[in-house]
Amino acid sequence: MYSLLRRFLIRRLLRMLFVCSLILALVIGHPLQPGGLGTPAIAQEQTPAQLVQSGVEAYQQADYRAAIAVWAQALAAYPADANAERAIVHENLARVYQQVGETQAAIASWEAAAADYQAIDNSTQFGRMLTEQAQVYITLGQYQRAAVLLCGDAELDIHLEGEMDIHCVGGAYAIAVATTDPTGQATALGSLAETYRLQGDYETAESILKIGLDLVNSHEGLAQYQAAMLNSLGNTYARWSQFSQRRAEASELVGLSSALDVAKRLQAEADQKRTQALKAFTEAVDAAVIRSDVFTEMRSQLSLVFLSRRNPVPNQTDTAAQERLAQLIVELPLSRDTAYAAITLAKSYYTLAQDFACPNAQARNQIIPRDCRVKHWLEIGLQIADRIEDDRAQSFALGELGHLAECQQNWEEAAHLTHQAQLAASHALESADSLYLWEWQMGRIHNQQEQTNQAIASYKQAIATLEDIRTDILTADRDLQFDFRDTVEPIYRQYIALLLTTAQDDSSTKQVSPIADINMAETLQAVDALRLAELQNFFGDDCVLIASTDAREQLLANDPQTAVITSVVLEDRTVLLANLPDGTDKIFFVGETPQLRALASDFRRTLKRFRDFAFDLSSSESLYQQLIADLDKDLERTQTKTLVFVQDGFLRNIPMAALWDGDEYLIQKYAIATTPALGLTAPRSNNRDFRALAVGLNQEIVTESGRSFNDLGAVPEELNAISEQLPGSRTLLNEEFTVERLKEALQENSYPILHLATHGQFSTVPEETFVITGPNNAGLSEEITFNQLEAILNEFSLNDEPLELITLTACQTATGDDRATLGLAGVAIQAGARSAIASLWNLDDNIAATLIPNFYRNLRNPDLSKAQALQAAQVDALEANSRANPGRWAPLILVGNWQ
Repeated sequence: MYSLLRRFLIRRLLRMLFVCSLILALVIGHPLQPGGLGTPAIAQEQTPAQLVQSGVEAYQQADYRAAIAVWAQALAAYPADANAERAIVHENLARVYQQVGETQAAIASWEAAAADYQAIDNSTQFGRMLTEQAQVYITLGQYQRAAVLLCGDAELDIHLEGEMDIHCVGGAYAIAVATTDPTGQATALGSLAETYRLQGDYETAESILKIGLDLVNSHEGLAQYQAAMLNSLGNTYARWSQFSQRRAEASELVGLSSALDVAKRLQAEADQKRTQALKAFTEAVDAAVIRSDVFTEMRSQLSLVFLSRRNPVPNQTDTAAQERLAQLIVELPLSRDTAYAAITLAKSYYTLAQDFACPNAQARNQIIPRDCRVKHWLEIGLQIADRIEDDRAQSFALGELGHLAECQQNWEEAAHLTHQAQLAASHALESADSLYLWEWQMGRIHNQQEQTNQAIASYKQAIATLEDIRTDILTADRDLQFDFRDTVEPIYRQYIALLLTTAQDDSSTKQVSPIADINMAETLQAVDALRLAELQNFFGDDCVLIASTDAREQLLANDPQTAVITSVVLEDRTVLLANLPDGTDKIFFVGETPQLRALASDFRRTLKRFRDFAFDLSSSESLYQQLIADLDKDLERTQTKTLVFVQDGFLRNIPMAALWDGDEYLIQKYAIATTPALGLTAPRSNNRDFRALAVGLNQEIVTESGRSFNDLGAVPEELNAISEQLPGSRTLLNEEFTVERLKEALQENSYPILHLATHGQFSTVPEETFVITGPNNAGLSEEITFNQLEAILNEFSLNDEPLELITLTACQTATGDDRATLGLAGVAIQAGARSAIASLWNLDDNIAATLIPNFYRNLRNPDLSKAQALQAAQVDALEANSRANPGRWAPLILVGNWQ
């Protein structure tokens, strides 16, 4: 698991190498400047020009700190109006600051150089300085800011037909076009493509790079940019391939025949993009070799190695690339880039399958010879980092060496190296993204030696460090969004497991622990932090989440009959933490996770079969006994009326309402709601305006992506009943329900409730989590992702008040993957609603026609909460046909505020 986060870090190293290659290409045309003013004087007093030359000599010897000191003296010595000379010094300082990892100082120097060039009306160099600034912002993950520097803040206008071109309103590219500066155009285009690639807009990145390559190939003087452009194009295709692969897997999990067709198409696209990536990387290597551009060749060879690491078995291409990389690292000047390249090369000697975690004992014997090469190149990376005094590069090299010792179970050496990595990271600027890794690693090392208190302290520090940068790293990088469950997530889960260690009795399968054994508040805080990180990662930068620190107290202060039950799925056991209405708390270890997961899966399958008379209650009753039974007396004693579940993993995928105690269903005893985290739950509202905008479909439809869906025959009846129950509501059916009509309706009036009686799905990736509109003029329906729906609601709603409720009655949730339920769990948050009612699978059409109107009727009763209104409607549905499979009414769940 740990190594997948290292995979994210390797991607970050490769990103830095990409940006540096563009910088290098720009430097080729505008090298580090001695000012053209001769060699340094021997005398103690040096002129500014001599100081500049001394700095160049120090830089060339990789003595970067000395170069910084000397150039700072030169800058102080130049008069304020010597803008041309000062600009050169600022450029040199910016580059050396980037070499030592001081990015804020680099940005300040690029800005100062730009101001100097602007002062002497050198528009060409001013535009190039904007590109340099943008490239630094890219390394920081600030892609939007970089894009504005490169192309202004207007929407891109790209032309691929005829004369390929791109139109920017402002920014470095527009300046380069205006000043007829092909070099400036090429570097701006390469950097602009990178901003789109790293935000996941691969099609736009590809278009920009094609324009860039057309420009480079048509100007003989731009040949040095060809390899860099091709390498960036290869990275674009590689990311695109991975993204399509993940979407294919997500579509396949939905299980519908049309979804399987989409999965096949996406898989074919993934294979095609991977082939294109391999071709682009190979061409980049060839172009770099022709020009003897060893730096760009190194970067392209690294990209080839990284692409091939997805193959479980190394091949000849991998070996050749590794051998050539070894030569290039030795040949190139010492720098952060060669240090990172050495570290990345070291990691390439493990296949991806082995890179998830430390290998088991059997695999260990097979890869021991590789450890020697891994250690060798990590030590080379460390030597380079030591020589150039780069704390950040030292941190990565030492940390990886520490992990190697950890896997070899050499605990003393692992602890020593990991401690050194922590020290190096703490000394480096902007290194929190590596510091928390080594804090986590130290926690694992302590835990392996059964040093529980020290392990807890290390994990706690790692999470504190991670929380400071959580939003940045979980939203900025699309690859980390894919790998989150194997990277950041284990830190939280392992920490929670450690906190619960003292409460767990290994001799029993199930126990109720005395609360004194653990710190319940600390454990719940860690669980809430995990939930927040999961959702932030799932939504990406489309939705920045901020948790309320006192939400739990506010929500429960005036709700004396509500119990909150929080589940945590650990590797071996599943834990329930119950907060009872009287303020007491209890902890349950409810059995082995694999067996409980299998039982929950069987329960869901049984419900979805819709077999009434043949319905088997055994899995339902077994789950009740494991998850609820031991709380029965406490819930009765505290006169609990509402159960709020904060579910984890596979437990989010089952309707708790359908658990059977032997006599009745759980919904017959308690109102039930779920929320992703209490800290993300909106407060109670006093709004009693329940007008709805109700939209839906009752036609067989085909979407623009080729998915087909059956008709929902009872939807017109459902929408008419809503209009009757909620006066002032508006309905849009079939062709009336388009994106444009939805926007118009929201602009014309405000509606506290949005009711969507249309097909949709919750999937493992946001792009496959959507609802379906009515057919457009071409007869095809659109798939509106929840990101797009959120944008529509934010843009076209008449007021800033959040929706009171969003209801989705015909959605499917992908099975076989716990991540799929994150879309459902966060639907209220993403839609900006206090609450949501959503279906785990399609609600029975006939049941929906009565259950939904009954819910809205109950909602108007001021004596009932939302949870109680849904409870009454579901109880009515099951009592109307007591022998019916509960899968017909149970999939409808309340998410978010239950009050």
